[in-house]
Parts: sequence; structure tokens; C-alpha cells
Amino acid sequence: MFKIPISKPNLTQQDFLEIKKCFDSSWISSKSPWVEKFENSFAKHVAKTKYATSVNSGTSGLFLALKALRVGPGDEVILPTLTMIATVNAITLTGAKPVLVDSASKDDWNINPDKIAEKISKKTKVIMPVHLYGYPCDMEAINSLARKYKLFVIEDAAEAMGAVYKGRFVGSLSDVSCFSLYSNKIITTGNGGIVCTNNKKIYGLINKLKFFDYNSETHFRHKIIGYNMVLSSLQAALGLSQTKSFVKCLKKRRQIFSWYKKALNHTDLKFINPDKDSLPNYWFPTIVAKNKLSKTKTARALTENFIETRGFFLPIHLQPAYKNDYSKEHYPVAEYFFERGLLLPSYYNLMNYQVVNICRIILRSLVN
Repeated sequence: MFKIPISKPNLTQQDFLEIKKCFDSSWISSKSPWVEKFENSFAKHVAKTKYATSVNSGTSGLFLALKALRVGPGDEVILPTLTMIATVNAITLTGAKPVLVDSASKDDWNINPDKIAEKISKKTKVIMPVHLYGYPCDMEAINSLARKYKLFVIEDAAEAMGAVYKGRFVGSLSDVSCFSLYSNKIITTGNGGIVCTNNKKIYGLINKLKFFDYNSETHFRHKIIGYNMVLSSLQAALGLSQTKSFVKCLKKRRQIFSWYKKALNHTDLKFINPDKDSLPNYWFPTIVAKNKLSKTKTARALTENFIETRGFFLPIHLQPAYKNDYSKEHYPVAEYFFERGLLLPSYYNLMNYQVVNICRIILRSLVN
């Protein structure tokens, strides 16, 4: 349908050969050397944590992280309203109550730490910041609140592989973090997710929870209720191969963003500038139009030229599945971004001339 899709995975011959090695071994379940190798490589090269454990989706990762922290009915988890629905779904699945917070400002779509403080109650157990579109949250302020009120922090780092905050990689800034390995991410296993932590106890418990609490001593005797949320070895083989080219792919995302920013110099468009202590991964280049009509015209012009684009996530308080739960709540900054924000194509093989053409179409749409 699109000459230029919004995303496509960077799949190489090296990736294929690694998968073939796994295939030829016939060891394709979750209990194979490829799974452990991938997890170790991701922890070392991407999250910069001591431990990583792979799962079948980013949503499962968030759910298991919450379960490992003993989150359940009667607890509250604070999260941004401007996020993909997976974040809130993971909380709902535990029986805990999601508590929403607005974005920080019209120059920062991430969660507002000052508003977090207003939502903390005796029932609060976890703060779950989302590094939206690869831009790091204000983790110093968030972690300070967590220490003050004795709360856990789970980073939803689904979109933020390689993003840096104050010299440290996103995913290593909290009790536990969760990444997505979906096909539009910088590293992919097709579907999948990975949970990272520096806490050995959390790591061990998630490993038990993700696969029925199997253990070598009593294979079919289970002490806790576990789940089947593992990653297959074939997927892990792909992930292992992809970690080897991660730095190259990350650099290309940042380069593509620089092309867009250079070409889209227009008063009716805004790029969000990161904090001076942050370096986003620029998972998708994002533009903020001056109003909803301008965004609609730009999106239509791109679609008519067979270029795919996406709007920002619909805030949780406006989602049909959750609207009744938050009918009396209003989050104007999140709604501002939803009404005006567009994601632009970005993937490893996207070329400069293609970006220039995309930008030419966008600029033309703003004068018509």
C-alpha cells in the first residue's frame, strides 16, 4: 500500500544464518543456548544491566515485572495517560488500579513528576514512567519520589533502546525495565519483549513466573502460579544476531532524525528538544503541528503520496476500553500532543533523498 512505510525491520543474511544454526540444531524451544546468549547480549550491549530475561511480548514483560513486585488488587500504579494501551493493560491484568498523570508540558510529552507527587497515596506501590518515542523521562525526579515514598519504579522502555539519560542507558535507571522486541523496534524478534534489572531476586522471580515455575529439582511440582510467556529459541537467535548490529542501527535512527530536522524548518511545525542531559534514540521522528487541522492536512498529503504516517497514541483516559473509568478526568497536555502529533517514517534502509521528498510534501501541505 505504501511506497515508504512508517517502519520495517532491518533483516540481514547474518540474521538468517543465525536462525538457521538454531533451526539445524533442532533446539527451538525456550530452553536452548540461544535464549540465554540473547538475554546476556541484550543486558550487556543495550540495557547495560546485570540481568535480562526474554518474554513473548513487552506487555508480558510489564505484567511479570508487576507480579514480581507483588502488585495486585488494592494496589495503585501511577503511569502517564499518554502511552500505548499495553502499559495500562499490564496493570489492569494484575488487578491493581492504574492512576493517570498528564504530560509534563507542551515541550515534553513524558510524565510530569510534579503531578506524580499529587497522585501518590497509601495504596501506591509503583511508578511506571514511559520513555515515549525514545525520549528519556526525568528519572532523577521520579526516582527521588520513589525513594521518598518507598515505591518501586518500572521503566516502560518499549520504544527507548539506546536512549541515554545523564550518561546512563534507559533501562538501567530503575528497579526493573521492560523493552519491546516488536518488528518496528531497533532490535526485533518479530514479536517479543525483554525484562531487565540489576536485582538478582527480581530476575529470579520473573524467570519462575514466565514459565510455570519449572525447576530442575521438581520439574512438575510448582510452588507458585506461573505463566507461559517465554520467547522461542528461533526468535532469540534473531535477537542475538540483531544485537551485534545494534550500535549501527541506533546511529542510523539518529541520523535520519537529523535529516528531518534540517529539512523541516517551518514555523508551523515543532520538534521536541530533549533535556540537555538526555540523548533520545529518535525511534520515530515526531513533529507537532500548530493545530489539529494542520496535522490532518499533512497526514492526508503524505498518504496521497503513498507515505505512511501515524498519529500519537490516544491517551488512556480517552480510550473506549477505559473511558468510563476516567470520565471525570481531564489531561490537557496529553490531549494537545494527541491532536497535533505525527510520527514520520524511520528505518535502517531509509535514504536521505526519501526523507527530503517526505519533507517537501509536508512543507507543501502547509501552504495549501
